Order: sequence, then C-alpha cells, then structure tokens
Amino acid sequence: MKLETQRLILRNYTLDDFDALYEIMSDAETMQHYPAPFDKDRTRGWIEWNLDNYKKYGWGLWAVVLKESGEFIGDCGITLQNIDGEELPEIGYHIHKKYWRQGFAKEAARAVRDWVFENTKYDAIYSYMKYTNIGSYSTAIANGMKKVKEYPDPKNEISYAYAITREEWNSLLKFSMAKKDDLEEIFLLYKNAIAKMDEEKIPQWDEVYPDKKILSDDIEKNQMYVGKKNGKIALCFVLNEECDEEYKNAEWICPGSRFCVIHRLCVNPDFQHQGLAGQAMNHIEEFCKKAKYDSIRLDCFTQNPYSRKLYDKKGYAITGYADWRKGRFELREKKL
Repeated sequence: MKLETQRLILRNYTLDDFDALYEIMSDAETMQHYPAPFDKDRTRGWIEWNLDNYKKYGWGLWAVVLKESGEFIGDCGITLQNIDGEELPEIGYHIHKKYWRQGFAKEAARAVRDWVFENTKYDAIYSYMKYTNIGSYSTAIANGMKKVKEYPDPKNEISYAYAITREEWNSLLKFSMAKKDDLEEIFLLYKNAIAKMDEEKIPQWDEVYPDKKILSDDIEKNQMYVGKKNGKIALCFVLNEECDEEYKNAEWICPGSRFCVIHRLCVNPDFQHQGLAGQAMNHIEEFCKKAKYDSIRLDCFTQNPYSRKLYDKKGYAITGYADWRKGRFELREKKL
C-alpha cells in the first residue's frame, strides 16, 4: 500500500523501521498523552500489530516518510479502537517532535481520511485522544471532524472523540491534481463559466482562450488542479512558475524571489457564491508555503469585479498592469 501527498509518502511498515519508530515512541515528550513511553518490546509489538492488521483488514497504521529525503518521521492510518465501549474505525497519527507544527499530521490524516471513504464501506471515521492532547484534536478539527463524545476513560482519565461522516466528507471541497479522464468535465466547466461571464458582461475569456488544447496541456504537465464537492468538479486552477512577457511591467514586491503563478482559476457556475474561490486560495497558499515559495503572483481582469474583490480580500497587491487581447489586467502579488 502506498499513499502520496504533496510532501509525504505513506507506506506499509517493515521491521526495518524499528529504530526510527523507537526514537519516536520512547520519547517522553512525544508520549506525554500515553500512560508511558514505549520500551523496545512494545515498539516491536506495535510494528507487528500493524503487519497483522494489513493481513486481516488490508489497512492499519502506515509509516510516514518525507518525499524529499525518504526519512521516516512517524505513522498515520486506520485501526479499530474501543471508543466508549464501541469498536470503531479510528485515524491515529504520531509524528517525530522535530517535525511538529509543520502540518504533517494534518496532511497525512487527510490522505488517510480520503482513502478510507474511497476504499471502505465505513459511514463514519473517528479520532479519539486524551482531553489534554490539543495537537491531536486540532488535527481532527482541521480535517473536518466534529467533537461527538466526551467520556471517562481509565486509560486517559477523560477522552474526547471526534468524527466525520461519509455525508459530511462528500460535502467537503477536496483538492487533487486533475487527471486525463477529467478533461471533458473541466472543458464543460470553463465553457459554462464563460457563458455566465458573458451574461454578466465580463468579457474575460472566450472560445479562443482557454480552449481544450490549453486545458489538456495543463493536465498533461500536471499543473491543473481541481476541487471536487459531492463528486463533481466545483473549480479548477493551474499552478506553475510560468508567466507572460508582460509580467515584466510590474514592480514586484519580491523581485528575484521564488514565486508561484496562479492561472485560470475558475468556479463552476453551479457552485458559485458559496465561498469556494476563497477556500481554493487558502489551499493554494498552504500548498505554496509547503513548497517553500516566497510569493504568489497572478493577473486579474479589471472588468471582473468578483475576482478583484476576492484578491483584495486575500491581500494580493496590485504591482502593475498588462494589456492583452481581452483588455487590461492587474498584475498582483502576495508575499507568503
């Protein structure tokens, strides 16, 4: 089994992970919310328990390693746990303390959450923790879970249980890289959005730009991303480091820095006016921070009041202008 996120790979445990895991599980600070740190026998037993879970269920806690270096930094996955007397599917995570507060637990847990709903029949997933474990329940909340129980627990004194249902998960806006099979739905989304803009007298795009070849190339180059909600593509955008010659006209806030450029952000008319573009911008900024960009640049059509309002609200400063076939565009940037 292998799951990939922007920065992580989740894979099956092997016995070779013992030393790296023992460094985490034997640490008193890391295990402060457990009755005691793990000794070598319990650490070895932890790996063997998960190897057994893979055979029984096809899942368990998976090793979490950094894509960039291959370093083992913890584990995350799904196991069956006794939560207030019920055996329930629970997302658990342990991350090496030197990588705390960098979003790795959230990133791994989100991938596991999606995998469980896509590959099992469970209608709800849980996370439970000792009431003092702020980091753990903050991760649960960040991944769409809500507090559903607070109960006495001999192991934890008091335990909190958080959960997300399949229905709630379906309603979330979930981002992923576009696939070739998405092309027709993406093309129709842009076509319908252009028709809607024409109705509102916003002549930003047309049948020339962006056409199907441009969108196909975006997907082929792994630069097109989609946000899906209730199984439908609700929005699209492109991220890369490419910009037109006219970008030289701007007085950039971060000249000479490493920047990412947003292109072709478009919301499906069926999902407009629900705050999804704002959610997409939040996701893009988080993505770019993880990728160690210094700033984000984009261009905004001066006759599109919705885009201008969005970028104003998100703090993208106007640094110059460019004149293209459809009219004048603002060149904007935000320092991360």
